Amino acid sequence: MTADPKMYDCPALIAIKAISGKWKTRVLWLLRDGPHHFGELRAALPGVSAKVLSEQLGQLKDDAIISSREEMRDGVLYVLYAYSDYGRGLIPVLDQLGAWGQAHQNR
Repeated sequence: MTADPKMYDCPALIAIKAISGKWKTRVLWLLRDGPHHFGELRAALPGVSAKVLSEQLGQLKDDAIISSREEMRDGVLYVLYAYSDYGRGLIPVLDQLGAWGQAHQNR
């Protein structure tokens, strides 16, 4: 992610930009519980196309928030996604946002 000088007056915007997108926050929420394969993420996110999910995962990888590794099982290639060491710093932030959201969902 390239630095945008207009965002320096509000560092929260930098964080929001990194996790914004219809599916990114949902993916990150799911990965809090541990690594997931692409198919598992897709099954847990009804309505997302493979193309869009792949793009969002690629953006999270480009920003070093998540990492991936390939696994071969029975001749089939699987990609496993997980938080990177750098990205793990977002977990407590997402937990706090989730708690705030639950507390205010009925407002």
